[in-house]
Amino acid sequence: GFGSGVAAGLPGERDITLWTRVDDVDRNSRVRLEVARDRGFARTVLRRDVRVPSIRDFTARARVTGLQPGAEYFYRFTTKREGSTVGRFRTARPADSAEPVRIGVFSCMDYRSGYYTGHRALAEEQDLDLVVCLGDYIYEQVFYPGPDDRRDTTGADGDGYVMSLAEYRDKYRLYKADPDLQALHAAHPFVAIWDDHEVEDNYNGDRVDAASKDTRPRSLPERRRQGYLAFYEYMPRVRMTPVDTKIYGSIPLGANAEVFLLDQRQYRDPQPCGDELLVPCLEVDAPRTFLGQEQKAWFKRALTSSKARWKLVANQLMIMSLDSAPGQTLNVDAWDGYAAERREVLEHVLANGVEDLAFLTGDIHTFFAGDVFTTGRRLGGRAVATEFVAGSMTSLGLEDQFPAAALPAITAGLRATNPHLRYVELSRRGYAVVEARPSELRVAYKGPASTTVRDSPVSTFARFRVAAGSPQVLPG
Repeated sequence: GFGSGVAAGLPGERDITLWTRVDDVDRNSRVRLEVARDRGFARTVLRRDVRVPSIRDFTARARVTGLQPGAEYFYRFTTKREGSTVGRFRTARPADSAEPVRIGVFSCMDYRSGYYTGHRALAEEQDLDLVVCLGDYIYEQVFYPGPDDRRDTTGADGDGYVMSLAEYRDKYRLYKADPDLQALHAAHPFVAIWDDHEVEDNYNGDRVDAASKDTRPRSLPERRRQGYLAFYEYMPRVRMTPVDTKIYGSIPLGANAEVFLLDQRQYRDPQPCGDELLVPCLEVDAPRTFLGQEQKAWFKRALTSSKARWKLVANQLMIMSLDSAPGQTLNVDAWDGYAAERREVLEHVLANGVEDLAFLTGDIHTFFAGDVFTTGRRLGGRAVATEFVAGSMTSLGLEDQFPAAALPAITAGLRATNPHLRYVELSRRGYAVVEARPSELRVAYKGPASTTVRDSPVSTFARFRVAAGSPQVLPG
C-alpha cells in the first residue's frame, strides 16, 4: 500500500519531483507513475516505472520533466494490486508571468501536541503555488503534552526519542500516516528546509548545544547524518550525491516572487553565551557565522541578482531582534546571537538597492510581524525589509510556560521593548498565506481555535500588507 501518501516538491517551470513510499515490500521493487492534465487521467502525459529501492526505506521519487509552465497536473502511483491517492500540483509560473503568487508557510508540527487541523485547512486553500515548511517537520523527542490518541511511541524505548536511521524513519512514517498531512501533500507542491528537531534540539554545525540537558550518550555528527538521510528519503526532493547535504537555493515563481531557502543549522558557529535564554550576553557582536561563508556569499549574490518583484526568504530563525530589555536579547539561538553577520547581510541589501525583501520565519512558536532594520532594532539601524513569523502548527509556545492571564502583559511588554514589532500573538497556532502582487505583498495568519479538539474551526486572525518599495508592515 501507500500508507505515507504522495507528495510533489521543488517545482520548476517544466519539472517537479514526485514522491511516495511503498509498504509491505521487502526487496527492491518498482511502481508505475502516471501524470495527467485531468484528475480522471483521460489526458495522460506520462507513464513510467519508478524504482523503489530497499536501501532508501522503500521510498520512491522521480524528477518529471517536459511539463508546461504554470500548468496544473495530477499524478498517482500504482502497484499490481492497488493505487495511491491522486496528487495535484502546478508547475512554476513562467519568468514573465505577472499573475499573483500565493504561498503557504508553516513550521513546528510536533505530532504529540495536537491534531493537524491546520494542515487540512492549508490543503483546502485555493491556488497555492507552493507550500513551504520552515523546519521542525518532525521532533526527535517528545517535548509537549497532547491528546491521548496522539501518542508517539517511536524510538528504542518507545518514548519518542530517536537517534538511529531506523528510528528517524519510524518517526517520519508516524507523522506521514496522518490523513490531514497527507491531504496537504496531495494538494500542493511542497518544499521543506530543516531546522533543529530534524536532528537534535538547538544543535550547531556538528556540535551538541551547550545548553542541552540531554545526557544520553551520542555522537552528534553521526546522529546528524542519520537525521539528514531520513529527511532526504521522506521529502519530495532529490539528493544529488550520497554525501550532498545542501538544502539552500531558490525557487523562482514568475515575475512577482522568488523564494530563497536557507539552512541556519548546518554551517553555523556555536551560539554565544552557552545558548542560555534570558541571560544578558555581551558576545552577540563578536565575529561568528550563522550561514557559513559559502551559503552567505551565495545568498548575497542571489538577492542582488534576483529579477523578481518580491524576494521571499524562507528561513528558520528570527532576523528581527527580540529583546527583554532595550538591547538585551532574549534568544541567542536566532540571528540576534549572530549580530555581526546579520548587519553584514542587511547592509549589503541596503548598499545594493535590494527592495521588496520579506523574511518568512518559523521556530519560535509565536506569530510576529514587523520591520527589519540593519541592526535588528530601530535604534541605530536602517529599515531594509519586513518579517513575518508564522507561529507553529501544533508545537506549544509561551502558553505552555505562563498562565493565560499573564500573556496580555507579556505581549504589551514585548511591543514596548521592541518597537519594530507591528504584531505579537503568543497563543494561537496555525500558518500563513503570503500573496505577492506587483503593487503589494499580502499576508494572512490563519489557524484553528484549538489543536487539541478535532475539527476545530479555522479562521483568519490577522492580515497585513506591505506596499512595493516600502519596508514597512501595515495592517491589512
